[in-house]
Amino acid sequence: MMRAAVIVPLAVAIAGGVLYHGAAKMIPRDLPPSLVLVGAYAVALLASLGTHTLLPGTATPAALARLAHPAVLALGLGAFLIETGYVAAYRTGLPVSLTSVLVNGVTAALLIPVGLVLFGERLSPTRGLGLLLCLAGVWLLRK
Repeated sequence: MMRAAVIVPLAVAIAGGVLYHGAAKMIPRDLPPSLVLVGAYAVALLASLGTHTLLPGTATPAALARLAHPAVLALGLGAFLIETGYVAAYRTGLPVSLTSVLVNGVTAALLIPVGLVLFGERLSPTRGLGLLLCLAGVWLLRK
């Protein structure tokens, strides 16, 4: 049984994903993608600053200096690439009900070796079967 400590973050991510994809599909085509991301990141910055004031921890000079950490920079670049890719994909007419499943299925498969090599994670037979089923689903969805 899952604990609330696990369920709450997953629920937040799922709600965010549904909101994100629904909104990304409805972005007017005449808005340049780069300008869309400026607006989206402005909202994300305000939400992050608001959340930061409510959660424990302080923005010490040492903590602020660590924002230049390569992982933080890579996270920002990754978010930019994901969002640019989705906006562009939806503008080509790809359906919202398919695009996320395709992208996330392939991403999940590519993250298996990353988890194994970089983070020492293990691939159990059950998870291996899950990966195969995920890839089979991606293959079926492309038809």
